[in-house]
Amino acid sequence: MCKTLIEYLLIFLLLALPIQAQEPSTGQMAALGQANPTIQPAVNALSAYTKWRDDSLRNFPQGLLTPHYAVAIVAQRLDDHTAQVEMLIAAEMKHYTITIRPVTLARQANGETTTTPVGNAVTINQKAGRKLNSGPDAIRIGDTTTLVAVRRGAQALEITWAPKNDRAGDPSNTCIVRLGREPEVVVNGYIVGAPVR
Repeated sequence: MCKTLIEYLLIFLLLALPIQAQEPSTGQMAALGQANPTIQPAVNALSAYTKWRDDSLRNFPQGLLTPHYAVAIVAQRLDDHTAQVEMLIAAEMKHYTITIRPVTLARQANGETTTTPVGNAVTINQKAGRKLNSGPDAIRIGDTTTLVAVRRGAQALEITWAPKNDRAGDPSNTCIVRLGREPEVVVNGYIVGAPVR
């Protein structure tokens, strides 16, 4: 029995070796003059927001503490019937409502794009989350990931977030995010009342 087990192991190793020998190592690739492959980190809403914040707020006197509102969205069609949406909202709000509506897009003669709803909207009631940094001026971050039912013809998602039972002056925001097999990233923010895209 021991001899049979050793024979099976030997056959398994012999079958596995040619497969491993076909894959060049990093050193072999460099020797052949090929560039080393770079692995890109997955895009997520937090990294998209952080990049927008760092790029947009660096020239303001208060820097990263400049009052602002922002929404970062990463959307991707998973199949003909489902899309995944990751959202991060940076705002000093205690509670807000998110509405996600699948839409088709149509370009008008004047150059504007209009949306037509296709399918049912999804509504999410979200509480503001953690503070991104410590300190009294740190912005609150609320994030959520959800699946949305979409029809095959849906080209985009219209996403609106608005304060719920907060101050009347808090902004609401609507973004259009195109749907595709690759993740689509949109960040839309307001710095001291001025829209920044």
